[in-house]
Amino acid sequence: MSDFMNRASLAGAVDLSSLRNKATEQAGLSTAAAGSSAANSASAGQAPATIKVASLILEANEANLQNYLTASNSLPIVVEFYASFSDDSKLLSEKLAVETMNRNGTILLVRVDVETQGSIAAAFQVEGAPAVVALIKGQPVPLFVGDQPAEAIGKVFDRIIEVASENGITGRAAVGEDGAGGPGEIAPNLSPRHQAAYDAIDRGDYAGAVLEYEAALNESPADALAKAGLAQAKLLLRTASLDIDAVITSTPASAIESMRKADVLVAIGHSDRGFNVLLDQFEIADKDEKDVLRKHLLELFDVAGGDAPEVAAARRRLTLLLY
Repeated sequence: MSDFMNRASLAGAVDLSSLRNKATEQAGLSTAAAGSSAANSASAGQAPATIKVASLILEANEANLQNYLTASNSLPIVVEFYASFSDDSKLLSEKLAVETMNRNGTILLVRVDVETQGSIAAAFQVEGAPAVVALIKGQPVPLFVGDQPAEAIGKVFDRIIEVASENGITGRAAVGEDGAGGPGEIAPNLSPRHQAAYDAIDRGDYAGAVLEYEAALNESPADALAKAGLAQAKLLLRTASLDIDAVITSTPASAIESMRKADVLVAIGHSDRGFNVLLDQFEIADKDEKDVLRKHLLELFDVAGGDAPEVAAARRRLTLLLY
């Protein structure tokens, strides 16, 4: 593990200028324009920024990389370089996801597949997977290579937040709709119900958020954002008191245990695995259990987003099992 735990500065950060310029060119932006919002957010006396994201765990590619470089001027980002063939990557990925979810938006996890995003890995000077880098003020600082104990990862995350704060980075991420596929500013004109739900989630009152989203749907049944928010708030409520590591390693023996494991997997960003846990149980369930499992699966589809490829795959499998 690097000496990052003992450093309070960003000295020695990797130079990403070439990759940053390429990303801004693809987005039709100038480098100066891309950094302007960051400079404004860092001005004295301004309240900490709130960044709207589709999830606290996101995938990076060359097209959206600039979003994350800019967002790191507002909140600290952990960049995880992984490979699907690596068992260590899979183990580390789950631990990073748990630590991210436990910090309620004070840190964002961005994942990079080294097999498909080799140019990003090269720019970050990453030679293998798994590897983890902190991204603060657009500057990447290497953290560690290979799998690490959960306790050590937790301490690194705490240190990242501390270093970010020392550098004036105190923003938060809030889960909400994001058509751009990456971070963006939350619109200031949220309805009172939606704002109350966001505020409830921010303070850990997931039951309160559920009530606010239910009220929003009663007032406007076609409110898609409220529907998605309700599914997310219910998921947070169901998983808040669970032993995440124990549930992940469990072998479900009932519909209830399958739903619990699926909830945890979806919450930490492994929606495809969560869906398949439910579908595996669906295959052997009786008629009453099938109905319960189907409804639970549909609710988790709302969390992942209807356009997600893993949702489409799960819907196809569910259709085959139904008919």
